[in-house]
Amino acid sequence: MKPARRDSPRRVTPAIIDFHIARAHQLRTEAYGDIAGALWALLIRLKRLVL
Repeated sequence: MKPARRDSPRRVTPAIIDFHIARAHQLRTEAYGDIAGALWALLIRLKRLVL
């Protein structure tokens, strides 16, 4: 049995696209910051081991 069709189909509106583009930018910026912090912490740890 096929599922019933929706009366109003879901649409991908320009507002939804803009929202997801902005959210992706936020997440990407946060990820880059996390990577930079992790690399910095690693360098500090390595420096303490060597010196």
